[in-house]
Amino acid sequence: MTVVAKKIARLCGALLLIMTLGGCATYSDWVGHMEADISSGQPDKALQVLEKHASSKDAVLYLLNRAMLQRMAGDYEASNASFEAAKAMISRVSAISVSEQGSALAVNDMMRSYTGDYYEQVLIHVFEALNYLALNQPDQARVEALQLDVKLKTHGDNSNYEDGFARYLTGIIYEDLGEWDDAMIAYRQAYDAYRRYPQQLEMPVPQQLKADLIRLADKTGLDDEARRYREKFDIKTVPQIPGHDGELVFILNTGLVPLKRSIEIRAITESGQLVTVSMPAYEDRRPTVIAARVTVDGGSVTTDLVENVDSLAMDALQKQKPLILARAIARAVVKTKVSKEADRNNDALGLLVNLANAITDRADTRSWSTLPNRICLARLPLPAGKHRIEIDLLDHLDNVVAKKKYDVDIAARDKRFITLNWIMANDLIPINPLRAR
Repeated sequence: MTVVAKKIARLCGALLLIMTLGGCATYSDWVGHMEADISSGQPDKALQVLEKHASSKDAVLYLLNRAMLQRMAGDYEASNASFEAAKAMISRVSAISVSEQGSALAVNDMMRSYTGDYYEQVLIHVFEALNYLALNQPDQARVEALQLDVKLKTHGDNSNYEDGFARYLTGIIYEDLGEWDDAMIAYRQAYDAYRRYPQQLEMPVPQQLKADLIRLADKTGLDDEARRYREKFDIKTVPQIPGHDGELVFILNTGLVPLKRSIEIRAITESGQLVTVSMPAYEDRRPTVIAARVTVDGGSVTTDLVENVDSLAMDALQKQKPLILARAIARAVVKTKVSKEADRNNDALGLLVNLANAITDRADTRSWSTLPNRICLARLPLPAGKHRIEIDLLDHLDNVVAKKKYDVDIAARDKRFITLNWIMANDLIPINPLRAR
């Protein structure tokens, strides 16, 4: 082999390594195929797409998406097994190694193992608890409630608010087990959490939670507190659930969270150098169905919005942008310096370095993309016995988009949990393509 041939072979080998490090496709490049299968009501087919793109750096993300797809398919036990594996993996990789930090600085942020944003880690416990409730295993759901409490008390997030729905669900679990005092504490914490949400999260206090605070305050003899809530919420009467009755808890998961894309922006370094860097940005999208009207035995109730996952995702990225931008600028400065040095010393090496920079200049577009855009909830006390539940799915103008029916058998002093996942093809279309918020 000639000297020139050896040099070309070495350059090709180096280029192949760089392409492997940089990745030939970002997460968002293929996840659209998985989402299309979800919107067509084929979670099993979506799982096949997911399986083809599993990687060691994205092991946690793979497990979270697998858990949600299994949940959509109604396989709650398998879903919880995946959630447990994800929690164990997060614990192992949360302490990011020095080598991963170095790779992220030199190549891109996707070289780091994915552990999920704080709101995503909270939702692991939320959905695992909901799985247990669907399996009629409230004691196991209580374990998740206790883990949620620890997570919410010890999180490292710099925000001044907790997850309101996580607290609310904890209260529902305690109430299901007859632990009234703990349920009341959780409802109070949920109320405080919702009130602390900043305006941009578009998450008011659910009307159902207000009623639950009054109802449980009445039940536990907290007359003064019940009176204050009635005056504050302008709610005169809230019926109690008789001991011989049960309750239906209907949960609507609608749409999918926004999808991250990579965009290029220009930034100025401390030395005044103008550089172009890649940054993650959300393609915002809104679900067609935003609520459901639940009718049974001639009475009806409309769901409340209890979790705006879309806004939580947007807010999390907004808080991370300064640090992401700082790392991106640092990489750009180093790559520019190396590129100029390589150009001066060797034309072929300069070409290789410039090509490598182009390949590896990608933003981290990973996120838990199978999460719902919004979570809505309705609670209906029902007499023990069999009931026909009729669901009207509503758009933002209260038009009925679709209907669903369920036949349920409610036992006395029992809660029956029904979850409906509703994702339409239109829900996947962004309303602000490649625009950061």
